[in-house]
Amino acid sequence: MTPVVTLTTQNVRAVNGKRYRYFQLRWYGSDGKRYSQSIGRADRLSRRQAEKLRQAKELELRQKPGLCSPGRIPTLGGFLVTYLESRRSELAPGSIELHERTAKYLKGLLGEDRRLDQITRFDAREFKTALSKAEHAKLNERVFDKISPRTVDQHIRIARTMFNRAVDDDLITYNPFDRLAGGLPPIEKDWHYVGLDEFGKLVAASPNQGWKTLLGLCRLSGLRQGEALSLRWCDVDWQKNRLMVWAQKTKRRRVVPIVPELLPILRDAFEHAPEGESLMVYGVTARNVWRDFGVIRKRAGLAKYAKWCHTLRKNRESDWMTSGFPFHVVVEWMGHSDEVARQHYLRVNEADLDAATRTPIAAKVTQKVTQIEKSTAADAQDAAPQVLNLKDFMKKAGDRIRTDDVQLGKLAFYH
Repeated sequence: MTPVVTLTTQNVRAVNGKRYRYFQLRWYGSDGKRYSQSIGRADRLSRRQAEKLRQAKELELRQKPGLCSPGRIPTLGGFLVTYLESRRSELAPGSIELHERTAKYLKGLLGEDRRLDQITRFDAREFKTALSKAEHAKLNERVFDKISPRTVDQHIRIARTMFNRAVDDDLITYNPFDRLAGGLPPIEKDWHYVGLDEFGKLVAASPNQGWKTLLGLCRLSGLRQGEALSLRWCDVDWQKNRLMVWAQKTKRRRVVPIVPELLPILRDAFEHAPEGESLMVYGVTARNVWRDFGVIRKRAGLAKYAKWCHTLRKNRESDWMTSGFPFHVVVEWMGHSDEVARQHYLRVNEADLDAATRTPIAAKVTQKVTQIEKSTAADAQDAAPQVLNLKDFMKKAGDRIRTDDVQLGKLAFYH
């Protein structure tokens, strides 16, 4: 509700015993309490000037509802505590950790006791500058180096998400981080393509059946590491060759097909599974996955991957896309949004370029171009000018008249 500010006067007794009249602004906050503010003595401020101040105050309360009832707006520290508690059931543990780090920087650089509506766009820009200059180092006992520009942009995006929640809850009227755009270009999609030959080397270098299953689920079904490690044998439909995957990020189940290359790996793992083992990936410690994969990669004689599981997952989506499956189908199998697929997962590699030159479509295009070139050459030859003398021209003209009555030079026919 829009606050209404009224203008009144009040008599105040001074120390010297005299009485002075003061102009006062009064309004009711959203909490039901009445608030007032003195704007000056009546003998020094005209009625017209006081009315202008009243209008300015009313406009300010419309733009900043926290001033209408200051007790309703929480401090930055109190808001962040409530925000983090509400997001724990919505975000993965890794995302919660990133939000907690951003909250720590916000409280340290902007002030934990600062009221939420008092944070301006200038403060947001100063926060970004402070992160770029590594001023966040003073918030921890350890010594930090300068964080990368991409990490700074990541904290700004998280801070924008936090303050969007405050806008949705009607705590503030605008987001101070809404005009801070990322200053970096999109991430280059330069990731390693793992072909079936290289994948076979990884499987051959695996120490146990659990690792073979984990690699197969990530590369041939495009599962995330957590999804593959939590998959159970009851989630496999052997009749239809499908997997029922619980997506931890989106909190929903999706159906993923079992490709022919993955089926023998799963059957072999099922036959050699220990008695009573419910997990499909057994014998693999989640805490040591990154370390153990490094050993497997070295044993296979392969180059280092930036993110091995993410790399295998990207390869699966790229293969499905180039195999002719519709875009919305592949996105559903992978369990992410269209925007994420286009920005981070899809990539053109050398195999795609080589395959395009060997397809029937490419051969037909080449044949069509050849036909067009031949036809153009023939048309150019026919269109070339021919030089004839007068005698040949008259001879050709007479050949076109075959009747007995019409001959060149006899005009009796025309009378």
